Amino acid sequence: MSKRKSSDESRGDCAAAKRPKQQAKQHLYLLVDDWERGYSVRKLDVDAFEPATEHTDLPPPEQRLLYLNPFFTSVAGKLFLFTDAHAEALDDPPPYDSKAAWSWTTTIKARPPFYTGRVLCHALHPDGRTVFVSAGSRQRRRSRDEHSPEQGQGTFSFDAERLRWTRHGDWVLPFTGQAYFDAELDAWVGLCGEKGEGAGRLCTCDVVAPVAAAEFTSAPAWKLGEDKLFRNGPQLHLGANLLYMGGDSKFCLVESLLHEADEKDLARDDLMACVVDVQCRPRPRRRVLRITTFGLKYSKKGELQTKMRRTGACKVYKRPHDFGESLAPWAFWL
Repeated sequence: MSKRKSSDESRGDCAAAKRPKQQAKQHLYLLVDDWERGYSVRKLDVDAFEPATEHTDLPPPEQRLLYLNPFFTSVAGKLFLFTDAHAEALDDPPPYDSKAAWSWTTTIKARPPFYTGRVLCHALHPDGRTVFVSAGSRQRRRSRDEHSPEQGQGTFSFDAERLRWTRHGDWVLPFTGQAYFDAELDAWVGLCGEKGEGAGRLCTCDVVAPVAAAEFTSAPAWKLGEDKLFRNGPQLHLGANLLYMGGDSKFCLVESLLHEADEKDLARDDLMACVVDVQCRPRPRRRVLRITTFGLKYSKKGELQTKMRRTGACKVYKRPHDFGESLAPWAFWL
């Protein structure tokens, strides 16, 4: 004969059934050029950062990628990788207890209509399936033929469901790197790509609506932020990436720098440059990643301001070679 459950047990079962599923913790992923054949993927927990009193090494790589001038973007729940020749999408992760490696699926029809080495910035549309990409040059065209579609100049959108690219015009968005839609600010937010007063500042931009392939749009209105997050002038600065961390307009800035201990060598090279050609001299290999989190708000005057700024960590890694251009790491919040 079956035993009847007590009321306390029944309430316990109902509570367990209604308990919301715990959301997976998100992490900061960095793609850094610390491998002689390509890039390494590093995973960081920003909540575990101690105050940035000293430099510490990056954690071991999660994976390595063999590509030249890749362009990465996360759209419609997938990570896409674009090169001049093809496009790939990262497959679903293997089971947690599996030793199988992550894998990519090649998507020929999604090949970009621009050179990936000339990408200026990109931003995900609020619809979650469309990403806008600006490529080419910020300089205004001098002739009708100088910035032709065949040269990949302008702003394009990629529909991740249809795997289709659309060109919107020869204008470019005002950002550098990745920009993000913030619902509270009702705008795209990113690091400003304009030189002069825009260097080291954030800016907001009106969201561009996806349109049919035959329709062109005009450049959206944008506004420059009030606070300067870093300076492009100092010799140690190499680049920066902005990440959107979700609610309450919370962001993470990853700044790439040369190691401060190498500053004397750089000063000596600059002095020698007046006498001899130092173009082929080895450059310092150490790199420092300064990671800062902060919030954003509009002031009473309508100016974009930062709030609760906190520098949480400085991570160090070493490039495998001395020559060639050093790329700022790609950063993702996943």
